[in-house]
Amino acid sequence: MRTLLIDNYLPNSPQTAALYEVINSVTVHTVEIKEASTIGGMDDFKYFDVVVLSGSQYKLSEPGVYDNFLHEVDFIRETEKPLLGICFGHQLMAMAFGESVLAMDKSIEGYYPVTKQEHDDIFEGLPDEFIVQESHLEYVEKVPYDFIPLAHSPRCPLEIMKHKMLPKYGLQCHPERYTQEHRAGIILLENFFKIASWYIT
Repeated sequence: MRTLLIDNYLPNSPQTAALYEVINSVTVHTVEIKEASTIGGMDDFKYFDVVVLSGSQYKLSEPGVYDNFLHEVDFIRETEKPLLGICFGHQLMAMAFGESVLAMDKSIEGYYPVTKQEHDDIFEGLPDEFIVQESHLEYVEKVPYDFIPLAHSPRCPLEIMKHKMLPKYGLQCHPERYTQEHRAGIILLENFFKIASWYIT
């Protein structure tokens, strides 16, 4: 199984390396990084089995930002491969399927509780409420038509979502930023890659 990590951060951002290390720790298979700005079309994805969309400092609620990620958006819409959007990647996925990304009154930064609202395999081993690391200035208000809302919080109405038919997940939190006290993030990632393995032939 080959995993592609799409780097949506600004160049040389340390967050990408940290995310890569955590993903590499939960899968025994190959993980490669590709900068979002270098994506030219669907051929850039064809040799990979799983794709992860990183967070970013970019703000999708600002004019013109979305247009810089249209090749990524095309893949999000068309792929049937396992796909995980993290923070910005989650928001980009929502926009790709027709929903808006809104600016928040103030940034969210820290460890906060999230509440499950639907059963799903991505929650295996987690209680109905668990704590994850949040770091964002924007949020998705409404679930896209083809998706199911899986979790919410007082700060964000759509913390986790899943496509109705395909293994596409969006997480508003940063699951890679976990601690020994708050391990829900790494459990979410382990569960996603377990789910992804079911779709690899």
